[in-house]
Parts: sequence; C-alpha cells; structure tokens
Amino acid sequence: MLRVIHASDLHLNTGADKQYGLEVLRELIGLANSRQADFLLLAGDLFDSFRDLKDNALLAAVRLELQALRKDCRALYIPGNHEDLGRGHKDKLSNFNFGRLELMADAASSFGGKTAETPDAEFVCVPHAADYSGYRGWKLPAKTPGRARVLLMHGANSAVYRGPDQEEQLAGVIPDSLFAWLEADYAALGHVHAARETLIGGALAVYCGSARVWRKWEEGPRKAVYFEIDGGKIGPRQDLTLGSAGEFRFFTLPVNPDSSIAPAAMQALLDKCPAPYKDYLVVKFSGLVEDANALAEVKKVVETVIGAKNPRRLEVLSDDVESCGGLAENALARQFLEKLDARRPPEGSPGMPLWLAARRQGLAALAGGQD
Repeated sequence: MLRVIHASDLHLNTGADKQYGLEVLRELIGLANSRQADFLLLAGDLFDSFRDLKDNALLAAVRLELQALRKDCRALYIPGNHEDLGRGHKDKLSNFNFGRLELMADAASSFGGKTAETPDAEFVCVPHAADYSGYRGWKLPAKTPGRARVLLMHGANSAVYRGPDQEEQLAGVIPDSLFAWLEADYAALGHVHAARETLIGGALAVYCGSARVWRKWEEGPRKAVYFEIDGGKIGPRQDLTLGSAGEFRFFTLPVNPDSSIAPAAMQALLDKCPAPYKDYLVVKFSGLVEDANALAEVKKVVETVIGAKNPRRLEVLSDDVESCGGLAENALARQFLEKLDARRPPEGSPGMPLWLAARRQGLAALAGGQD
C-alpha cells in the first residue's frame, strides 16, 4: 500500500512572505511524516518565480526543511508556470541542487518529464508547458495492469476553469481528452488555487488548491490532499488543513456619518480575529461620512487595534466611502442608523450584503433630502 500527499502552489519567495512560506512547507513535511507517506507530490509553482528559485539562501532553506522528511518518502516536484517567470532560454533547472526534492523534469523526454514506478502505482510527472496538444505523441509505456496511474501536472483545465482569472489564463490548458488517452486513474493537478475535483475520462482530476494564501480572495482553509493506493486502486481522499497557512478573511465595517464606528460592529470583527494567527485580513469601510479627514484618523485607529493581533497581512480600505456634508447632524439619519444597526446580521451571512446596501442607500436618500 502507498500513502500519498498531494500539494501545490506554495509560491515560495524571497520577500516578506519568505518565512511564512517555509513554515507551510515545514507543516507539509510534518504531515508526510505523521502519515508515514511514501510520496509527497508537489504539483508546480513551489517557487513564485525563477528569480526566487535561484536565490541561494531560499533554495538552501528549502533543502534544509526537506532533510526532515522521512527517509522512505520521495518528494516528487514538477515546475509550474511561475518557475518560468524570468527564466532565460539557457537557464536549466537541472543545474540546481534541490536536495531531497526530486525534480521530475527532463527536457530530452517527449513530454518534458519523468516517471516513477512502484508495484502499486506509476507516476507520470509532466512539468508545465504552454501547449499540451501534442500529448498523443508522448512516448510512454502502456499502463501496467494492476497498477494505478497517477499524473502529476500543472495547468488549467476546461472542466474546472471558472474564469475570468488572469492568473489561470497564464498557464497551458490541459485537454479533457488527455486523461483518458494516458489511462490515468488520478490526476494530481496544480495551478488553480481553489480546491476542486471532477471525474474526467475515467480519471479523478484533483486541484488541491494553493497550499498558502497567495493573494486576495483565496477564501477558505488551505490544504493538501491525502490518499492511499492499495492493490492498484485509489482510495478515498482526505483533506489535510494547513493551519500554518491561515486564511484570507474579508470584513465590512459600517462607518457612521460622523466617521465613528459602532462599538458592537468593531467588537464583532475583533471576535472573529483570534490571536495569534496567520490570516490575510482585509477590512473595508462602508457608508457615507461628513468629514473625509476624520475618516483617515479612524482608519489609523482601526489599523492599530487590529494590527495588535498581529495578522500576517492587514489592509484597511476606505476608497468606497463617500463624503456628504451635514449628514452627521441629521436627526432622522441618526434614528435610521439606530434602528438598522439593531438588526445588523452576522458578518459573512447571506443577509449582510443586502443590509449594507440598505444602509448606504438609506443614508444617501436622507442626504439628498436635507434641502
């Protein structure tokens, strides 16, 4: 029996997120050890760019982390489209020392990659390419009876692509027909940062999603996928949440006409931000205010209060808040806010967008009727 962990899109870099990314890699290695995994599959974009990959200090840190991987576990790695960013024609990944990380790329092979075989499974590892349309010409042996065939690939697929997404459009498109042609049982895919899976041509095509929060709007827990192969059969998948990755969280914070924030609203936000945590947090102000300068001061206060909880990244946005003079002294507006705020739905609930729209539209109508 084989135990396998599939992860992708860690986007290790030399910037402010360097230690954060290495912590997530460390957790992946710890999961592989605790599950006694035989294979750790890394489906591309392990590095954020070729410039990051060739940074000696970062690559040395990756090698050091991988030394902790159990000796019976093989870490198979294919480069994704990000490893090609800034890479020249003469730059060869094979020139780098990846340590325990097995670079499953071979420019001399018909598909640009390598294979790995065990009695239970055969792994076909295909590095990212701009065009996969020539897959019928790949020189691969016929699938061995009694073995599961696992593809390790990086790219977008029409069965799961939900665009428009500029990032997803930057990768080669994996044709649906490829999976049946290669007689795959499981496709461990990278590139799409949301976790998705679907059955295509007899193969279970699985995007495990990005192993860490790389950009805004990547909501939900980050994870890897664990599965077992026994007697050539793929077993059930299990999600392994990566706690060190944190999550992307978005909150709206209603602002009153005098630029104040209701204590209950602020407390509700703080209650959802336990410390310490690794979350990427975006707080967006919503409403109409009388004095934009006063709003700037409130923004600083909110940044300080939430920043004290030490989120990995914090952005407080106030661009959508409009100024409207005289509204703060409007008695009807104050009554309107008191009644509406008493009915504020929970943050993130389906009713929140409607409540915010009603609040904004009501204040705008009151502001327009002042004269």
